[in-house]
Amino acid sequence: MREVTIGLLGCGTVGQGFVNLLKQDRFRPLSIGRILVRDLCKERPGIDRALLTTNAIEVIDNCDLVVELIGGVHSAGAYLRRALRSGRDVVTANKALLADSGRELFAIARTSGARVGFEASVCGGIPVIRAIEHGLAGDSIESIIGIVNGTCNYILTRMEENGADFDAALRLAQERGFAEADATLDVSGADALQKMRILAELAFGAAHARVRVHGIDDIDREEIEQARSRRCVIRHVASARRLPGGVELRVERRELPESHPFAAVRDENNAVIIRGRAVGELTFVGKGAGSLPTAAAVLSDVIELAGRRRAAVLRANLT
Repeated sequence: MREVTIGLLGCGTVGQGFVNLLKQDRFRPLSIGRILVRDLCKERPGIDRALLTTNAIEVIDNCDLVVELIGGVHSAGAYLRRALRSGRDVVTANKALLADSGRELFAIARTSGARVGFEASVCGGIPVIRAIEHGLAGDSIESIIGIVNGTCNYILTRMEENGADFDAALRLAQERGFAEADATLDVSGADALQKMRILAELAFGAAHARVRVHGIDDIDREEIEQARSRRCVIRHVASARRLPGGVELRVERRELPESHPFAAVRDENNAVIIRGRAVGELTFVGKGAGSLPTAAAVLSDVIELAGRRRAAVLRANLT
């Protein structure tokens, strides 16, 4: 059976990590057809320049599956709509796009028979979306609570363990590649809210919810030290829970006792606790930031969708 050709939109940190992972022999049935970039002259170690183009339509219309890693809402949304309407499966790590236009994109996919993979949009390499969609499909989820932003957790850990102030911890996160040059989306709590909206939609089918958001951009050393004096730690926690009147989403700093499971979650790691009516509490912990964990989650979706594609072709050939 012929290879599944991937059209890659974006070749930044995660995109380059994805291409490098794909070079392993065990992924040989998958190949990169074209890669959309903004600047053809930029150095990208390990990337074949012959694959690069600035023409998004060329990438989308000449592949079997589209991987979107450019971020943002408008251009990324237009590209994915084109791909889905043509019946092509897509994989995205774009939490902002899914929070803004997820319902529309999934509706287009249902109409055309295409599929959307988005495991990498929440919690990097932790398979929390797959757990909700498949592993807990037979249960009723009551609440989701988690540390879902690796940047915030890294900053809080460095303030706690190194005695750094907020600005110094943020600079260190940027130097280590865990924070963007403009980290406003992360430290304001907006990123965590986008992720929790996606999980709430999956768990509760909630398009509308009561929302409360508080970031970490106003935290200081005194707050960290006061928590420590009470044998507690500060963590940035996002939650979604089903209430009699609907769904509540909250993103906030919480003072947690040292015995709490989240107290041991350090640096760029994420953690999510899902409570189901039948299974009780399930805890997921893993890397939530960095190019390779996110790229691995993207590749996981690609492998699943490519496998379904091959199976469909095989069934068609047998009938």
